[in-house]
Amino acid sequence: MRFRSRHGLGGLVSIAAALLTACSSVKKPASDSRPAGRPATIYVVHHGTLHTGLALKRSDIPSGHWPASRDYARRNYIEVGWGDDDGYRKPLTVGIALKALAGSKRTVLLADGFNQSIRQKYTDPKFTVLAVDLSRAGFGRLCDHIQQTYALDARGDPIRLGRGWYRARGTYSAFNTCNTWVAAGLRKAGCPIDPTFCLLPGQLLARVRPFARAVR
Repeated sequence: MRFRSRHGLGGLVSIAAALLTACSSVKKPASDSRPAGRPATIYVVHHGTLHTGLALKRSDIPSGHWPASRDYARRNYIEVGWGDDDGYRKPLTVGIALKALAGSKRTVLLADGFNQSIRQKYTDPKFTVLAVDLSRAGFGRLCDHIQQTYALDARGDPIRLGRGWYRARGTYSAFNTCNTWVAAGLRKAGCPIDPTFCLLPGQLLARVRPFARAVR
């Protein structure tokens, strides 16, 4: 199963991002965010166009912190991303893009479980993968961020929309994209990053690199 990237939203998001970031610059973190002791690693995955997601080793997930991950109990890794329902799952049109960027409460999560190593999974040159080492507590908070994005039914179970697709919480807009969702998770985990200026993947990656390492 592949994550689906949408090119059209990128141009429209770029307009909003340019207005916000014309005078901004990438700042180095105040301190080294890499934790002492044995860390847990999260991978920021850029798919080569607009989309970024988060990949992690399933066995690192602390008990009770991401219950919905049980759908991938037979997989070594999970990648997950968030976005607008129509813009993520349907052929993109100008109307869909404008509606999403204006503010869409119909959002979804897409999860992909796999058994290859990170290097084997993302061999295509289009991918950029940055590894971020987190404290165990920080990793747990990031898993909570993912779990809290799922919309749940009356029994407290994820609302499944098809293979890998789940109904999500949150409003997608020009100022709250899949990239800001990734940045928000990293911030909750304790990383020195401000999601405000992470609307586009280039902005996100530039702010993650000072405390990450590239996976070749």
